[in-house]
Amino acid sequence: MTMKHCAEAGPRPGTLPSRLGAVLARVPGMGILVAVLLGAMPSVGFASETEGFVYSTDPVSQAIVGGFLAVLFLSLIVEVFHKTLAVAAITAIMLMVSFATPYHIMDFEVAVASVDWNVIFLLGSMMIIVDVLASTNLFDWLTAHMAFAAKGKAVPMMAIIVIGCGLLSAVADNVTTVLFMAPVVAKVARALRISVWTIAMPMIMAANIGGTATLIGDPPNVIIGVAAGLQFMDFIVYLTIPSLVMLGVMLYVSIWINRRALAGAHVMSMSAIGDVKIEHPVTLKWTLAMVGLIFIGFFSHGVTHLPVGIVALCGAVLTMTGRHLIQRRYVSAKVAEHAFTHSFERGIEWLTLGFFIFLFMLISSAEHTGLIGSAASLLQDMVEKVSSGFGLGWQVKLLAAALIILVASALISAAVDNIPYTIAAVAIVKVLITNLDAEILATGVDPQQLLTSSEILWWALAFGACLGGNGTLIGASANVTTVGILEKDGHYMPFLQFLRFGLPMMMLSVVIAGGFLASYITLGVAQTNMFGAIILGVLLLLPLLRRLRRRLPGELKP
Repeated sequence: MTMKHCAEAGPRPGTLPSRLGAVLARVPGMGILVAVLLGAMPSVGFASETEGFVYSTDPVSQAIVGGFLAVLFLSLIVEVFHKTLAVAAITAIMLMVSFATPYHIMDFEVAVASVDWNVIFLLGSMMIIVDVLASTNLFDWLTAHMAFAAKGKAVPMMAIIVIGCGLLSAVADNVTTVLFMAPVVAKVARALRISVWTIAMPMIMAANIGGTATLIGDPPNVIIGVAAGLQFMDFIVYLTIPSLVMLGVMLYVSIWINRRALAGAHVMSMSAIGDVKIEHPVTLKWTLAMVGLIFIGFFSHGVTHLPVGIVALCGAVLTMTGRHLIQRRYVSAKVAEHAFTHSFERGIEWLTLGFFIFLFMLISSAEHTGLIGSAASLLQDMVEKVSSGFGLGWQVKLLAAALIILVASALISAAVDNIPYTIAAVAIVKVLITNLDAEILATGVDPQQLLTSSEILWWALAFGACLGGNGTLIGASANVTTVGILEKDGHYMPFLQFLRFGLPMMMLSVVIAGGFLASYITLGVAQTNMFGAIILGVLLLLPLLRRLRRRLPGELKP
């Protein structure tokens, strides 16, 4: 059995489980999850790094981890258990397998260390801020003003939400974007008397597509940018126009799919819009000021290098502290205390955070046993077979390699976390670029053209890793976050229902991305972006032409 030593350092054996259990057991809704995980652990404890724990990296161990991932998907589809309980139970069973069999597929301390606490603190902190903003009636106010701009009609309101979410996700983290937008979507859907998912699903798709457009929109882009030495403007040049086209096409397709629901939507009364007022204006001003500082912290990450989780946590603490002092002064100490406990206990979606924690632990096994690395190596073999045979020209070989990377990355990112996959795939793409560069140079191609051509593989990886998240409910953090927030309000989203909408949208986006990659290789960047801008112009003109057609006299209509 092939083994590899763990490189991660952890706390002393036996101390972390007890501390983690003591903290999480106080959190509403998490007690049963902690019991499932910690109660399944043997009393003697798991072997830690200091006791020589090593991960099994043989094919059988990788197959076992892959089987557990398949069981997780099956459990999400049949929906016998809540998704958080399902992933917690599978994590517990994997820990038991590691202890009781020769197949060491999960170490507790390494798994906990593999949790991206930056994401957890970002989510929890922004959830608190959203709860504070909700208490000021801000989301009702925004809903009313969007209704005014859209004249109370469903389709324009849906367009405003989807486009706004996509554009905001390009300049801010897409998870942060959906945290702010989900309450607005719930209010709008209730006012229009339609299913919340009619608008929420396109919004989720828009968040993941918008995050693809820039270096800072989605974590895989950051990983690729650092590994390849790409600049912010490189992402703008290659990814922004395609992402905007995808956003526009996705919006039109979503409107067509939901045409019956949107046609039967209630038209909001303009007279009721003026009755919506902001409550607690001092608290709102303070909170918006903190939100502004948080976004400044996000945008200045390249200078300060502060993790977004720390920035969000500091902003949330300052928000709650300021609100507490304001309410003590203007209302009472008792009300201030109640508001704090309510935001902490009810404002945070603890089940959603629990799902992410256990999922990170599970995915860590796929990473440490080499399952993700094997998938990336298989991708490399596929690309090398295409690029080394068939007597193809270098442009066709480059396009074939880019399309294989695009499709494979999208499919893998729909099933597992795209961050560890991107880390593994980056090394593969570097090797592919080196091999293809040598082959292309031998044909006498201009080195400057070669530089541009080799970058295509990086953009293929970026498209696939980011867009693949739209395929399944667990494909992206934005998906799980939005579903968790709306489920709290009683809006349930089955796994298969998400799949029926998300997978076709993912495939549509991948096809558009493949078209742009092919055009980059054959026509060049400038001409491709020009054609992309023309497509965007057509998409923008279509609503105007439709409105003009409706205003034409009846005898002039065809």
